[in-house]
Amino acid sequence: MKTAVLCAALTATVGLQPLQAQKKEFKELIKKEVAFSGSGENNLIIKNVFGSIDVEGYDGSTVLFEIERKISARNTEDLELGKEELKVNFIEEANRIIVHPDAPYMNFKEDGLSFNWCWNNHDQPKYSHKLDFKVRVPRNTSLVVSTVNDGELAVSNTRGKSLKANNVNGGIELNNITGKTDVHAINGEVKISYAKNPVEASSYYSLNGDINIEYQQDLSAAIGFKSMNGELYTDFDISRQYSKTTKNDADSKGRFKFESRPIVQIGSGKLSHNFETLNGNVIITKN
Repeated sequence: MKTAVLCAALTATVGLQPLQAQKKEFKELIKKEVAFSGSGENNLIIKNVFGSIDVEGYDGSTVLFEIERKISARNTEDLELGKEELKVNFIEEANRIIVHPDAPYMNFKEDGLSFNWCWNNHDQPKYSHKLDFKVRVPRNTSLVVSTVNDGELAVSNTRGKSLKANNVNGGIELNNITGKTDVHAINGEVKISYAKNPVEASSYYSLNGDINIEYQQDLSAAIGFKSMNGELYTDFDISRQYSKTTKNDADSKGRFKFESRPIVQIGSGKLSHNFETLNGNVIITKN
């Protein structure tokens, strides 16, 4: 019963690794080159748990991976177990590449791109791990990248149709990018600069961190803003301010919830970009 409770907690936090005083350590650099084989839109998905992700767009045709794998443990036996168990898994499809850590106590759900921790009654491992990704992708690749602990998330110089970035305990920096954007950060700053403004509605969320975003000067958008303990600042000319009310689906008792959100319109407001913060400001500036 004790193990079940521990595993439930780990599922919620995605594994708080032990080892306050780590004595043994193993490091290796994994290099791999992967090519997309399809002719349509290409997608790269990196679902990390512990460690950083740094992705850069380039003019080549293959995806180049450099992954530092680090295993730590209190003794040699547990270190060797970590070296044997903790792997990096590559799922290669025609237009999609998925990369994620893999071990007996992890169950990666490919359909939902999520993890179950302490899966199949496995106990918490007696070693810790960290995977730091440095990746170069063909510039027009769409991205889904996420990590949870002990790392920052950075993407630069990409021109994909969409970019989704999620970091739970660290910052997110997207530099010189394009595409529909979905950003979710907890306990970290968000910094974004666009080479070309999104042509589809985008969303930005931060808990305990500011969102600093630079759009090109031809921005035309209705900026929705919701915050607790945060303010919205911009150097764009505001053409209109108003509130938009939405009705959510009925709950189990048939009750509806109405929510009013302030809207700042820039230009003609042809797109809707939504910002939400808790304990953080939103700063929107001209690039």
